[in-house]
Amino acid sequence: MAKETITGQLTFDINSGKFWITEAEEGAPLTSLEFGDTFEVFCNGKWVETGIEITNDDEGNLLFKLKNTNFAGILDGLEVRQEIQKP
Repeated sequence: MAKETITGQLTFDINSGKFWITEAEEGAPLTSLEFGDTFEVFCNGKWVETGIEITNDDEGNLLFKLKNTNFAGILDGLEVRQEIQKP
C-alpha cells in the first residue's frame, strides 16, 4: 500500500465531537482524527509530531491540548498534516 500525506487545517466539529483535517480554502473534510492518532502540527517554523489529549485547566475544566506543544484550548485553524495509507 502507498502512503499519502494530507495537509490542511485542524478543525473541531461540535456536532460530531470529532477533530478533522480540512482543506485550508474550502474547509472540506479530508480525514478525521481520533484520540491516539499521531499527526504533525506546524509550530515555530517546523513540523512537530503531536496528538490530541484531554487535560484540565487551572479551574478543573476539560481542555484539549496538542502533545509536545504549547497549543491548548481552541485548536481550530492550526496547520497540520498526517500520513495515511492509500487503498
